[in-house]
Amino acid sequence: MRRAIWIGVILVVILLGGGVYLLFIGKPKMPEIKSITNSWGDITAESSEIKTDILVDNPNAFTIPIEGIEYEIFMNEVRMGSGHSVGEASLPAKREHTITILTMMDNNKIPEWWVTHIRKGENSNVKICGDIVFDLKLTEYRYPIEQTIGGVRTNILGSKERYQVDETSKEPQVSSIENTWGEVTDDFTEIRTKMVLYNPQPVPIYIERIKYEIYMNEIRMGSGLSEETVLLEPRSDTEISFDTRLDNHKLGDWWVTHLRNGEKTSLKIKSELVYKVAGKEFTIELPVRERTLETDILGEG
Repeated sequence: MRRAIWIGVILVVILLGGGVYLLFIGKPKMPEIKSITNSWGDITAESSEIKTDILVDNPNAFTIPIEGIEYEIFMNEVRMGSGHSVGEASLPAKREHTITILTMMDNNKIPEWWVTHIRKGENSNVKICGDIVFDLKLTEYRYPIEQTIGGVRTNILGSKERYQVDETSKEPQVSSIENTWGEVTDDFTEIRTKMVLYNPQPVPIYIERIKYEIYMNEIRMGSGLSEETVLLEPRSDTEISFDTRLDNHKLGDWWVTHLRNGEKTSLKIKSELVYKVAGKEFTIELPVRERTLETDILGEG
């Protein structure tokens, strides 16, 4: 009986306190998020920092404490990291206030994201999801955040390239090169190359091997070697196919250079050809293919 009486007294005090609060302060209004902006912070070998500024308007005549922030970032559904608030953990009365959140992306997750990016046709969505928990005195309010903050759209390999051949040359000439994606696993990404070579000589040329190397911001990402002897008929085109494998374990190193370079990557494909004519072996360097890869992952541009 005494316990029931005490519970009743406590409920009355709570109700009276709430009534007095509403009488003098008024019914709490919900804070409103005005804008969200993102930028890169510190980039290290292990992690990539994202600084997020959330501008929030507090229409109430009292300060609203922030109980907590739960924040995660995803790239193609791959959870890349989580964040926490920095600085003052409350909203001043009748003012707009910026909440700063630092999100740490795990660079070790880059190879996992890369696989999804290639398999989706070189397309990625970057999303943030979470909640800001406000203390509205009489109740708790969770403000959900779900925003597509940017994306990655690339065309790393480019399109088929054609070259003007020199009919007077004594060396085999590259007529065209076309690269496409092949098998993609956790460990490697395969590039399939079709190269058309023209033999300008009136005698056969034998291609002994072709060496292929791919660099991304001067990091050697992979190589390929075709060692099958191919006959080039006199004054005609011959198509040669071979594969090159990118080492996915090097993608974390590339990612750091990409961000530090303002989300730009210089892609170079170098190749070397060894051929024989009348029993004599010759080596020539083929044209270097160069491309610039640019992204806007956080949607800053």
